Amino acid sequence: MELSRRKALALGAAAALLPTGTAEAAAPPAIFYSPHQDDESLAMAGSIREHKEAGRRVILVLLTRGENGGLLDIMNGASDCPLGTDCPGGGNHDFNLVQDDIVHGRTAEFIAAGRGLGVDQIVVRDRPDSAWTDYAGFVREVRDTILEFEARYPGASHKLVNGYRDVIHGSPPDEPNLTHKACREAAAGLEGRLSDFRYYWVYGYTYPQDERTADFVLPLSPRQFARKQQALAEYSRWDPRHGRYALGYHSVGKLMIDPAAADPHEYIDLPG
Repeated sequence: MELSRRKALALGAAAALLPTGTAEAAAPPAIFYSPHQDDESLAMAGSIREHKEAGRRVILVLLTRGENGGLLDIMNGASDCPLGTDCPGGGNHDFNLVQDDIVHGRTAEFIAAGRGLGVDQIVVRDRPDSAWTDYAGFVREVRDTILEFEARYPGASHKLVNGYRDVIHGSPPDEPNLTHKACREAAAGLEGRLSDFRYYWVYGYTYPQDERTADFVLPLSPRQFARKQQALAEYSRWDPRHGRYALGYHSVGKLMIDPAAADPHEYIDLPG
């Protein structure tokens, strides 16, 4: 993978030197697809910065609305806050929110993180997270989305999560996050048709350090790692007056965000 990676990044760097209007043709963009608001910062942020530093155009796509009944219960006081004394909002919540408020709050975190990473374009798909109720239909929707972007940007590199491996450490290996698995399955059906796929292991950060393995382990530079930590921090931002409820941190803060913010590596698998 190292040779192809260097070649792709070198192409992007060369394209950055071309006159305006020719770079896109010389170096198609890198497109990062995030199933939910936070997956991009957990598993892809350093790679996004690597591509940007090499001169590549980066498009960040949010695939689902990220509805979350558990977060709604926490914010409305129907469930105890899982953060306890570490909660930036004090741990006692009674906001009387509706599901759209959760979606808007999570998406605000996603957009802020993407902007902080310097992506060139953020695309938010207003699509229900329906993999749990219509798995095959969701696979088709993700596949069609990938084909849509490939048609718009022929030869683009496509970056998704490796949902086949996205199982929380200690859980049964045959119980991955279905939304993540559907994204990986959608891409698997296109690997023979499109030129460039890479898959990022989001749930790797729930595993002990010595069990975080992949086809390619990307070491992040101090500058890339700092930008990743800043992106992750957007998921801890507490500002209810502006619809910011630290929803990402309430969801997976101690489970994934804290470990990802302490590990200067990303875990990337190849097709197959």
